[in-house]
Amino acid sequence: MKLPKKIFRIDPKEAYKIYLAEASKPKKKPEQKATITPADIQDPESYIILEGRAHGSYSYPDILVSTGKDYHNQNWNQAHQSLHQNNEFMLTIRQSADFINLLKSGSAYDGKGNQLPKSKTNSILDEILKVRAPWRSEWLDSKFTKSGKQLQITYHKIQPDGTIKETTEPLEECLMEDRKINLDHWLNNANSQGLPVKNTPKGDVYYLHPREGYVAGLGVDSGRAYLSCGGVPRYSYSSRGVRHAKIKA
Repeated sequence: MKLPKKIFRIDPKEAYKIYLAEASKPKKKPEQKATITPADIQDPESYIILEGRAHGSYSYPDILVSTGKDYHNQNWNQAHQSLHQNNEFMLTIRQSADFINLLKSGSAYDGKGNQLPKSKTNSILDEILKVRAPWRSEWLDSKFTKSGKQLQITYHKIQPDGTIKETTEPLEECLMEDRKINLDHWLNNANSQGLPVKNTPKGDVYYLHPREGYVAGLGVDSGRAYLSCGGVPRYSYSSRGVRHAKIKA
């Protein structure tokens, strides 16, 4: 049987060309959605409400941050994959700074809306900042690359519709030397990407500045607490985990 010269007014050969062109186009990755409602939370008391904030052009909505860490023994990329599978995300440096500030304020509330007792907030702060053994650390959602001579930062930004989109942008002006910094000055004066500014005074927290090919994290041991932007993304340790988060609907 002969094919008709035209199908729906399109030449069959031309239709085949269109088909091949469409088939060759790269498939879009499905966007992650991490919105959570109260009914989705089996243990709301294990989350802390971090109210949405705006820092310059960067902003995020209300989110729920876990009181503890999970996904130990996973490297930076594996931790992202595990979070994605569970509709969760990793805190950015900016969100982490806001989270620590919230704990220090003594006005943190859990997912049920109950104020956390001082003993609980102190326990979480101790895990993040107190200089003691053993070593504890957590990944943060920031990776540093270069475009030409420009250092860039890549992280995941929450969109208005609740999807999580990977974003790469030029690194803002920040402190670019390894040294000790004042914790409160960093937390209260960080740039919109969460990094300490150039004039940050010296203090007790050790800071490793952004480097091409490395990622960010928080850590503390018997010698010092630190904000590191020089973490190796392929390394994993039993003492390193992730403080996972979800969008609060």
